[in-house]
Amino acid sequence: MNRVVTGFDESGNPAVVFRGQPPTVIHAGRYTTTELWVSGAGPLSAGVTDPSTEEWALEPPVGGACFRIVEIAPDQRGPSAGAGAHAEFQGAHATDTLDYVTILRGEVTLIVGSTEVVLRPGDSVVQQPGVPHDWQNRSGDTAVMVGILLSAL
Repeated sequence: MNRVVTGFDESGNPAVVFRGQPPTVIHAGRYTTTELWVSGAGPLSAGVTDPSTEEWALEPPVGGACFRIVEIAPDQRGPSAGAGAHAEFQGAHATDTLDYVTILRGEVTLIVGSTEVVLRPGDSVVQQPGVPHDWQNRSGDTAVMVGILLSAL
């Protein structure tokens, strides 16, 4: 994966300030999350620091946002390696974020209450703040989603 981030160099000139593999990848059981960018509350500026290298958190900073890719390995219907890691998003969970999610590859089942919706590439979800939900991959192949999480605080 090639991440390209634009900004201004030390002289104030427009530049590509980061290029290459994203620096933060979190492995948590079936889930692998690649942090593409994190921003705090505004005002925002284009600088030469990379906030996505800071300690990873499920939610962005208050008033901020994060942009990430999540891979979900197939559900083996049992405990998976590393399942205890980042327990905050293992199974049904609710966040203080407004999430925009699009399925890029594979098939993901969104579970909200007693409703299950099978999502395929190109399908999108607006996940509103505070609504308990779960993402499951019941297929035989890894699924990939892209999401933008906006702090609702």
